Amino acid sequence: MNTYRWGIVGLGRIAHKFAEALKVIPTAQLVAVASRDKKNAEAFAERFEAKTFYDNYEDLILDKEVDIVYIATTHPSHASLAKACLRFGKPVLCEKPFAMNYQQAKEVYEVARESGVFIMEALWTRFLPSMKRVIEIVKKEEIGHVVSVQADFGFKAPYDPGARLFNKELGGGALLDVGIYPVFLTTALLGEPTKIQASGVIGPTGVDEQCAMLLEYDNGAIASLSCSIISNNTQVASINGSKSRIQIDQPFWGQTNINIFTDWKPRGLVKFDYPSNGLNYQVAEVHKCLDEGKTESDLWSYGDSLLVLKTLDRIREKIGLKYEADV
Repeated sequence: MNTYRWGIVGLGRIAHKFAEALKVIPTAQLVAVASRDKKNAEAFAERFEAKTFYDNYEDLILDKEVDIVYIATTHPSHASLAKACLRFGKPVLCEKPFAMNYQQAKEVYEVARESGVFIMEALWTRFLPSMKRVIEIVKKEEIGHVVSVQADFGFKAPYDPGARLFNKELGGGALLDVGIYPVFLTTALLGEPTKIQASGVIGPTGVDEQCAMLLEYDNGAIASLSCSIISNNTQVASINGSKSRIQIDQPFWGQTNINIFTDWKPRGLVKFDYPSNGLNYQVAEVHKCLDEGKTESDLWSYGDSLLVLKTLDRIREKIGLKYEADV
């Protein structure tokens, strides 16, 4: 196994969790971090023992001692930074959403194909053992064919019009930040919806504060999804099959347990123990792909990320939400 040297650009909350996760991967080493705030970069580097810190992203991308770049900046800069890394030959793990819209993501993947360099969206839930098991159960039709899916991700964020979640210029809003998780789940299980209905509440800063979605699929299945940044919702998912159902308790996007029911009775509880906060599994997948010389993951491919963004674009069109990147 090869050891890979990681660099992180963007040093917010998720970057801290990611740096913690790297510690449990023997083949991962954090060597460089970058923030536009020099003091923040220096403090982060000291805390996580990275030997180099930068006050700009470009120098980290050009650093020859960095093998892989993890992009954890605000949403609007994901695509441009990913393309810069790829053009310099640096493999990329990019935080979700991979880009602001389908077209942006498509352009990034075209650069990836042209350069022959690995890139993957950091949709960490896909790589959790619990989620891998859920998808396996569904694909093998152990619960029969999927009839319906319900999934919800909502939390009450402290209102601050300048904060990332409520700032339209920073790609804020419920859908791109947390709504992507329910949409990911239905995409992984059912593919592309044939019909979408959606209703959203646009707040005073111009971002969607909550959204409800109804998706229909060509096999007759339906999905009822919701997301919010103004209320603490259930964060539970239920996958209802023709024979039985799977319930993923709160929070479904990071759960260690899955419950299987038949005829309304519990059939079994499947438990998983995580050595860290769960972000380590996506790191392991990146390392595996690089060891095997792949340019994309079989578990979460270019096509998967594009389909999620295409679906999010369609939902945003329904609720009348546009960002600068859409113009």
